[in-house]
Amino acid sequence: MKRILGIGIAVALALGTVTFTACDQLAQIASQAAQVLNLKNCNFSVNGINQINMLGINLSKGMDKSNLNATQIINVTNALLNKKLPVSFNVNIDVDNPNGIAATLGKMDYVIALNNREIISSTFNQGFSIPANSKGQVSIPITTDLFQLFSGETADAILNLAFKLAGAQSEPVNLGVKVKPYIKINNQSLAYPDFITIDKVLN
Repeated sequence: MKRILGIGIAVALALGTVTFTACDQLAQIASQAAQVLNLKNCNFSVNGINQINMLGINLSKGMDKSNLNATQIINVTNALLNKKLPVSFNVNIDVDNPNGIAATLGKMDYVIALNNREIISSTFNQGFSIPANSKGQVSIPITTDLFQLFSGETADAILNLAFKLAGAQSEPVNLGVKVKPYIKINNQSLAYPDFITIDKVLN
């Protein structure tokens, strides 16, 4: 978990560009700024992944190759022969807000890697607010092709990686996650200067 720093400077810069024309606008911006300032005390952590799907097969927790039926084995074998193994899953990120009021986030850039190989870099555009003294969760949907990413590995190793995402017994997998939160003040979006690294080992 990494603590987010430097938010006060960003808020000050944003507020410096705003011209207030009414008391209600000032009150709204002040409330919004207070929520955003709380992000500096929030902690981000990777909860894990879920909803793993491989070739239309929902991989339940602990599932491995021995659990595949005949049709699924044929489909997986054909996919590997064609050097393809598409998978999708959610990366779940917990945000712990220990403050007395809500913490607000506009959007979030993210980079996801498996065993130190980047699989996607994109933006989660859905803003969210974490209530006071609460923990919230953001689920980032990921779609990728493991065979293309790990083309230097054996087909069996790539298949094992897919099942490892579902918690099968095999070598640990390093899930690398980097996030860059954005705050939104008076319709302005300000990014944090650096990515926050919140990696997790899937045992």
